[in-house]
Amino acid sequence: MSDSDALKRCWGKTCLPVLLYEGDGPFTLVYQNEAADKIIPEKDGLSGFLFTQDQFDFAEVLKSQRTRKTGNASGAGQEGDPLFCRINGEVYCLILFLWEGYTACMLCEITAFYQRTENQMNEAIMANRAKTSFLSEMSHDIRTPMNAIMGMTDLALCNPDTPARIREYLRKIKIASDHMMSLLNEVLDMSRIESGKVLIQPEEVEIADLLHEVLVVARPQADAKGLSFQLQIGHMDHERILADGVRLKQILLNLLSNSIKFTPEGGRVSLSLEIKRQEADGQVCLGVQVADTGIGMSKDFLEKIFVPFERERSLTVSKIQGTGLGMAICKNLVELMGGWIKVESQQGKGTCFTLQIPFAIVPDRMEACREALRGRRVLLLSGEKRHQEQLSAILDRLEMHLDWADSPQQAIHQLNEAIFADWEYYALLTVEKMEGVEMLSFLSELRKRMGENFPMILLSETDWSQTEYMFTRAGISAFLPMPLFASRVAAALYEFSQEGKQEKERQNQKIKRDFSGKRILLVEDNELNLEIATELLEMNGLVIETALDGAQAVETFAASRPFYYDLIFMDIQMPVMNGLDAARAIRGLERPDAALVPIVAMSANAFVEDVKNSIDAGMNDHISKPLDMELVLACLDRFLGR
Repeated sequence: MSDSDALKRCWGKTCLPVLLYEGDGPFTLVYQNEAADKIIPEKDGLSGFLFTQDQFDFAEVLKSQRTRKTGNASGAGQEGDPLFCRINGEVYCLILFLWEGYTACMLCEITAFYQRTENQMNEAIMANRAKTSFLSEMSHDIRTPMNAIMGMTDLALCNPDTPARIREYLRKIKIASDHMMSLLNEVLDMSRIESGKVLIQPEEVEIADLLHEVLVVARPQADAKGLSFQLQIGHMDHERILADGVRLKQILLNLLSNSIKFTPEGGRVSLSLEIKRQEADGQVCLGVQVADTGIGMSKDFLEKIFVPFERERSLTVSKIQGTGLGMAICKNLVELMGGWIKVESQQGKGTCFTLQIPFAIVPDRMEACREALRGRRVLLLSGEKRHQEQLSAILDRLEMHLDWADSPQQAIHQLNEAIFADWEYYALLTVEKMEGVEMLSFLSELRKRMGENFPMILLSETDWSQTEYMFTRAGISAFLPMPLFASRVAAALYEFSQEGKQEKERQNQKIKRDFSGKRILLVEDNELNLEIATELLEMNGLVIETALDGAQAVETFAASRPFYYDLIFMDIQMPVMNGLDAARAIRGLERPDAALVPIVAMSANAFVEDVKNSIDAGMNDHISKPLDMELVLACLDRFLGR
């Protein structure tokens, strides 16, 4: 019996198409059964048919089978992924295996399944596009009122007649608004989050400032819910790092707001933070722990806590609002920064999130402060030993000396002793409350005794805006929020040195931006946004002319003399003619300045594709709303020749 007869006897009656190959490359087709004859001409086997994988080499796949005993082959010669080909309009799945020294290829017809899967994929793509379009529209609709909130806040802060306490409230509104916008940018741009295209933008970050911005948002939330909020600062080997401050703040606030949300009244939420130097690579590691005594999570849900849109289903949780995105965003961002995050939880007892992220360090200003403060002596008035220990460790780094008074009487005694010994303390640091002492009266008397120029600095865990008026009148020169950070203590003390006073004077003498005489065409259909942008720009000396839609902008520009406008700020979504079409129309005008005048999109459309559309339409730049005036002024600097 010939080999062909033997192969026919084994495979001839098989209902599925089967092809047998031999050789080590090029592979030779030696047999195909009757089922294969009906769909494939007996010549080259499958080598001439269209495979769904790009650049698929059938011979290479067959060759790879010689080195393996079992397994399917994919288009890349790897196991796991199925291989498909099209024959006469039908779709087949190829199953490759070794048989009696041959490489066997069995074909399974799966046209209906393939088309159904392809249709589902196309529907998913269309749904994703619809979602992206919806999110883009939502982003625009939310950014428009946010622009008004943030713009009015900036205007109020610029008003010199705004009282100090109101100014502090406005700063908090600005911090909260900035955080809301950072959340909006992340949550609404789902396509970037899901595809892992969120970009980390490192910048110099002061941990003390970042923590203060976090506490401004988190502490009032905890207080409003009747929770005990505890903050613990561990080792701080370095306080200035290279990090994405916005993303890092987002992570901390997500974790804290999650704990506050799921902790009943009377419970406790704590934040622990430390930065330790990593000797091996010259970096530091930020360690954070957020713990609570809340409702906790089940073991089953703990496995899905970082999955997008997952929320635990229980009677208690169902009453608490949320999207189920916060923890997924946290994990995504932590891993993008090169760190890790884990969670431990027990139902009815609470939850603890722990994360660690490595960061590069940034040189701080401690050396400059040390040079100005070295050898000086400071007096601390506090009834708590821990304050003396914390401050002593910080001042040791500055090569300063610390004396401690645990009562007002002892503080006066030590101040008198210094005068009698013909030397003086550099500054007094004092707490705001001491048992049995009316601190405001005491500080007022102390100010009269020590004179107007003696630095008196208040250490307090209370919001400064609530006590600023009283303590400033009582003679306090500056404020240091608790917990104490070396960078903040150094900066506060440095400010009263001769070098610090000279530096502050130089900063106050910096020339304000002045664009006097420069004429801007501001195109905006929203009256409130138009009013805000006009006032903010006019404060910097600009002459503002306006248009309410794209068509009016084109007519206004065309009717002006050449080079009349120095720059055009263009909204995108407007009636009659949108900003993109208006920019194209202006660029198409036959006049010498049409191609040269800078056109900058100023729009609530803030997705990456929106920026690209603006540039493709002939614009020079794109600024997203709500307006950040520093970005606007930097743009003016760039295009108006400064």
